[in-house]
Amino acid sequence: MKTISKINHVFMYLPPIISDSVRAVSRSELDNTQEIRLRRGKKVSLVINSKEYFLEPGGILSNSCGKALDVTDSDIKQITEFAFQSSVHSFGKEITRGYITVQGGCRIGFCGTAVINSKEQFSIETIKDISCINIRIAREVIGCADEIIGSIVPEISAGLLICGAPSSGKTTLLRDLTRQLGNKYTVSLIDERNEIASVYESAAQNDVGLKTDVFASYNKYDGIITAVKVMSPVYLVCDEIGCREDIKALEYAINSGVKLIATCHGPSLDIVRSKPVIKKLIKHGAFDRLVFLGTGNRCGKIMSVCDLKTEERIHRYA
Repeated sequence: MKTISKINHVFMYLPPIISDSVRAVSRSELDNTQEIRLRRGKKVSLVINSKEYFLEPGGILSNSCGKALDVTDSDIKQITEFAFQSSVHSFGKEITRGYITVQGGCRIGFCGTAVINSKEQFSIETIKDISCINIRIAREVIGCADEIIGSIVPEISAGLLICGAPSSGKTTLLRDLTRQLGNKYTVSLIDERNEIASVYESAAQNDVGLKTDVFASYNKYDGIITAVKVMSPVYLVCDEIGCREDIKALEYAINSGVKLIATCHGPSLDIVRSKPVIKKLIKHGAFDRLVFLGTGNRCGKIMSVCDLKTEERIHRYA
C-alpha cells in the first residue's frame, strides 16, 4: 500500500494549517514521507527518504528553517488530545512507552518530562509536559521480501536474523516477510511495539498474512512463551531482539522446533557478533542466516547474506 494512502489517516490529528501544508506537498515526496515531526517552540519538519526537511506554508520543503511553520503549545495539545481521545488516563501503557498506534497503522510518538515511580524500580509512571511529537507513517511495501522468500527462507533450518543500521528498512521488510510466510504457514507475530501489524481497536491495520496470529504489545518473553505453548507456530517473528530477557524465551522456542525470524541493529557481522545476547543466540544455533540491509538509496535492499554454518561464505550484492 502506498504511503500516501496511509498518511491520509493522520490529517485529522494535525492542526489545519499544518494539515493543509502537508497535503500540499508533491505526491512523489508525500509518498516517500516517513515521519512528521513537531517540536514545541520550533519548526515543523518532514523526514523523506531518511532526510529531514522543514515544512513551509503551501507544502514547500526547505533545508532552511526561516519560513517554516512554527509549532505552538496548542498544536502539541491538539495532537495529544486527539490521539488519546481526550482521556490520557485511559492510555497509561501507551503514555509510559512513549507512543500510540492510531487508525491506519501510523504511530504517534512523543517525549517530555518523565514522572518516575521510585517504589517500582524507578520505572516511568507517566509522561508530563509533552514537548516533541513524531508521527511515523506506516509503510507497506508489498513484495519487498520476495528475494528473501525465494532464495533465503528455503535454506534456513533454524532461523533468520535481519540486520541493519537504523532506518535501513528492517521493520518494513519484516512486515512483508510476515505477510508472505503467514499466507502459507502458521506464524506467531510478537509485535511488542505494535509496529508490524499495527493493531487498532483489535484489527490489524497492515496485512500480515491469513495464518498469522498477532500478539500485539506483548513483551517478547510473555509473547514468545505463550505463542509456542498455545499457537503451535511454524515460524515465530519478532522485531529488534537484543535484551537479556529475550534469551530464555527464544531458546525455549528453538528447543520447541520453531523457526525464528527476527531483526537487530547492526550494519556488519563484527558489530552484530559484539552484542552479547546475539552472540549467545548464534552460538546456540538460533540463526543459520544473517541478512544485512543498506541505508540511504539502498534502504531495504540486501547488501550481503552470511551463512553461519560456513561462515567464510558471505554472499555480497551490488
